[in-house]
Amino acid sequence: MNSKIDLERVLGSPGRVRLLIEMARNPASMSIYRLRAATGLRREDIKKHLKILMESGLVRELHVDNKRMYLLDLENPVVKALIELFRASGCI
Repeated sequence: MNSKIDLERVLGSPGRVRLLIEMARNPASMSIYRLRAATGLRREDIKKHLKILMESGLVRELHVDNKRMYLLDLENPVVKALIELFRASGCI
């Protein structure tokens, strides 16, 4: 995890925010297919956004049965704060 997260870069994209909200709603790991169905984002955009979210330490990638699955890193204090923000604003 990076000690300093560039929040403007992470939260500056509506697509990344949509992914974060969807992942906060569904704490189980999610495939790109499931994220696509839930957000309406294009697969290519999801992959790009996930890369940035993983580099920021907010999202982890798991390999399950030859599939890549993604989930929020619930140990990250920034993720915990974002979840609280999403709850307080009625997003989740």
